Amino acid sequence: MGKRFVAAAAVGLAAAATGCSTNPPALGGTTAKVTVNGRSTGGPYPVTCIQTGWLWTIKTYDDQAQGFTASIEAGDEVTVQAVELRDLGGFTGTFWRDNLGEAEVSSAGGTYTITGTADGSFADNPNETVSTPFGIEATC
Repeated sequence: MGKRFVAAAAVGLAAAATGCSTNPPALGGTTAKVTVNGRSTGGPYPVTCIQTGWLWTIKTYDDQAQGFTASIEAGDEVTVQAVELRDLGGFTGTFWRDNLGEAEVSSAGGTYTITGTADGSFADNPNETVSTPFGIEATC
């Protein structure tokens, strides 16, 4: 009987671990479209949308790979706090409120639209810093 209990417990733990995994949802879930310099960068990209207090973080799944992370404060006034673009359209750059670039956000029905400029560089000329327009439309 002890062996059966151990086997049943192992199966239960494996099922619970599988149920808690963080694999990206199928398309149609939370996704985002991104433009750099007015051009599509592909996608839609699967994203996570996490709310902590008044702060929303919208990001692609792999923080090290091609993608983005955006932080939006949603209080009385909705403002973009930061955007990091990683190798999207060959561009890697950053917006930081009151520091680098400019950005604004609008929201309607669970969709956030962020537009602005980020400071960074293109892969074909990584030593030249440029301010480049970007757009993110994320459905959370």
